[in-house]
Amino acid sequence: MEKFFYPRSIVVIGASVKRMNLGHIIVLNNRKNGYQGNIYGVGSKEGEIAGAHVYDSVDKLPEIPDVAIIISPAKTVPDFMEACGKKGIKRIVIESGGFSEYSKGQQTIEKKLLEIADRYNIRFIGPNCVGTVNFDIKMMMPFGFFPGTPAGGRVGMIVQSGGVGSSYLRELGDNAIIPGKFAAIGNKLQIDEVDIFDYLLKDEKTDIITMYMEGFKRGRAFFDLAHKSNKPIIVQKSNRSKLTASIAQSHTTALSADDAVVDGCFRQAAIIRAEDDIDFISAVKIIRLPLMKSRRVAVLSRSGGHAVMTVDACAKFGFSLVDFPETFFETIKAIYHTRVIAHQNPLDLGEIFDYTIFTRILEEALKLPDVDGVLFNHLYVSSYEGEMSRDFLGNVGRLVEKYQKPVAVTVITDAPELLNISRHQGYPLFTTPLMAAKALHASATYYEEKAARDNRGEIVTTPIDLETINKIKNICQAEKRIPLTDEALQIAEAAGIRCISGVTVKSAKETGKIKFDFPVAVKLLSRDASHKSDVGGVQLKIKNHKELTKAISGMKKTFRKIFSQPSIDGFLIQKMAEEGVECFVGGRQDPVFGPIVIAGLGGIFLEIFKDTAIRLAPVTKNEAMDMLKNLKAYPVLQGARGKMKADIDAFADIICRVSQLLATATDIAEIDLNPVIVHEVGTGVSIVDSRVFFK
Repeated sequence: MEKFFYPRSIVVIGASVKRMNLGHIIVLNNRKNGYQGNIYGVGSKEGEIAGAHVYDSVDKLPEIPDVAIIISPAKTVPDFMEACGKKGIKRIVIESGGFSEYSKGQQTIEKKLLEIADRYNIRFIGPNCVGTVNFDIKMMMPFGFFPGTPAGGRVGMIVQSGGVGSSYLRELGDNAIIPGKFAAIGNKLQIDEVDIFDYLLKDEKTDIITMYMEGFKRGRAFFDLAHKSNKPIIVQKSNRSKLTASIAQSHTTALSADDAVVDGCFRQAAIIRAEDDIDFISAVKIIRLPLMKSRRVAVLSRSGGHAVMTVDACAKFGFSLVDFPETFFETIKAIYHTRVIAHQNPLDLGEIFDYTIFTRILEEALKLPDVDGVLFNHLYVSSYEGEMSRDFLGNVGRLVEKYQKPVAVTVITDAPELLNISRHQGYPLFTTPLMAAKALHASATYYEEKAARDNRGEIVTTPIDLETINKIKNICQAEKRIPLTDEALQIAEAAGIRCISGVTVKSAKETGKIKFDFPVAVKLLSRDASHKSDVGGVQLKIKNHKELTKAISGMKKTFRKIFSQPSIDGFLIQKMAEEGVECFVGGRQDPVFGPIVIAGLGGIFLEIFKDTAIRLAPVTKNEAMDMLKNLKAYPVLQGARGKMKADIDAFADIICRVSQLLATATDIAEIDLNPVIVHEVGTGVSIVDSRVFFK
């Protein structure tokens, strides 16, 4: 990757001498911005662009450039790549579009590019991208202009869209944030986000990594790297719905992963997720400050109304307002004599116009051990307070560095002043109390999730009976069917998950010869009906043999009335489980992220509210507990309003075992334990049903 960011020489293939095409702009961009390496062009005619020589073929180049940029019609790219290979060029950026992002028929060209790259040992970025930028050496592969960006930026950026990336680079500049390295990777035909991500994680000049992604190519590899990162990672992931999946396919051939899986991955790896460009820039601003280590805040405001709005925002994001001690107010009185300001949090500073007093009060708030961060609303008129405001913000930065606590400053002033101060004032600013509070929330969440990630504990491995699982799989494949319920329960048992035992019968007559511990449940075993209840294939609380015979006979009569009758492979009779909280645990092999585990409460919580938590498998006990705490219905498990307190520890153990099963027996495409009856604390769980699908 190093040569893509520190090339000593570049050739732009497709640069026109006579007209201002995109290749011409790339050459011109580097010459005007001060790139010190050698830069050449290759076009249909020889000549010069701003002193850079343009040749009419690759083989005439006077040296072997570190990187070739190809920006020519798609159909010409393979021949140019072949020429680069023969010349000995090992790094290529294909900025040309017109590949499978527009037509799947163009995949033939893409296969040819991969074949040529493999033959000549070439690594390439693209196609349909704008390549890399290294602002430290003024090297710019995009055909856009980024003049005047200073060196020394510590923010790295990986984007799947050059247009989005360009707009974000401008927004960073508009907020006095200096970018360092940038990569737009487009279709990711060969080099993808994981390759660039790995490089930036190791790069000593990059402190924060930001990304705009429409789809992950190697989700598990990305997760594994992120999970170990000490650098903050901020990602805006679009292509979140089925509606946008087809749009993204036409743009960068992105495959839409289940967005809930992405959420689970991000939480597990402590990745900051930005919802839009505002969140994205706000996260970059706040993450450069010391982290919010808890959720106790002080609110200082030059406007009472804005103070109220700030309190509402604090409530929205789970912050608590610290009760200022009397000693704090005694100090305030010594700094400024007033009878107007109410002694409370939020503290209204509306009648103060001496900016040195603002600084002293802010410092006193930061000194308080119970304050983890401060929200400061700063309203001013630029015509006579502009210079004082700049001095004040400089003092805020100094205090933040001294006390290692974040201060989110909301600036309310006239638009020209706001734009000017945002561009040139180094301290990060926000424009509404809600935006400032949301930024502090991002900081606090990152701190919490990183602590949970770094203290996740060990994965406790238990033996998996793969022999039993493979035996059932082979039978199912031979008979071209899914596992029956009793077989699916055996697969769960093979992972050390104790299930409610049962007896399998073919007909009602067989039940008379068997002694049952009533009450029992009877369930249809059918290769055609994975959802038994949908066809009337489940009856509960059967009290005796007579009711059992009647239930089985009644099911058969019901099935005859169904248009597409399910086949009857038998009936499973199980003892009724004791009462408890109805939950579920499941998982599947995600095509992007690999094995994932899902848990939640069953019944209405699952069907209507879809209240679930997802993590990449396998998970530790701590991660399983975090999944449960992440549920909106978690208070139900805790015994809300005098209800039974459920055995959360046993439930978490089942989550761990299912996750390990999916990570070990990768031929299992999907498993669903539903319901999992979680009993009173200390009494465990009952697994009463299971569905399994093999690949």
